Amino acid sequence: MNFLKETDWDVQVRTEVARILDPTLAKSKFLTAEEMAISQIKNHLSARYNTVEIFKQAHNDSDDDERDKFIVMIVIDIALYHLWSKESPNNIPKTRELRYADAIKWLEAVQSGKPCNLPLITDAKGEPSYDVRIWSQHKPEDNRY
Repeated sequence: MNFLKETDWDVQVRTEVARILDPTLAKSKFLTAEEMAISQIKNHLSARYNTVEIFKQAHNDSDDDERDKFIVMIVIDIALYHLWSKESPNNIPKTRELRYADAIKWLEAVQSGKPCNLPLITDAKGEPSYDVRIWSQHKPEDNRY
């Protein structure tokens, strides 16, 4: 997948903690956690937002980084929570729990319609083409919509 660069992890994970969470040289646990986090985020955003555009691959050799920094942060927060929950499920750092809860809360808000600065799904004309559903709290026979 490689949405995240190696340097993205450095912002939130100290080197010694990274070695505890994933002692392998290939960083396979970090890559798996990244894929899980992206999948979790896509499940929340895919109905309305263009997840292919959001999660385009990072170019490690380029300074031209067009990835949304908030999405990068959310992916790292969710991935780190999953890594900690495997390594030490009864002893997850409070910071990780809070950041994971914040990430999920934001994703649920965006999923329910809170506006954000992400690319929408568009049709051939460039118009938004996501599914819009109108619902009411009242039964249709009440004539209150």
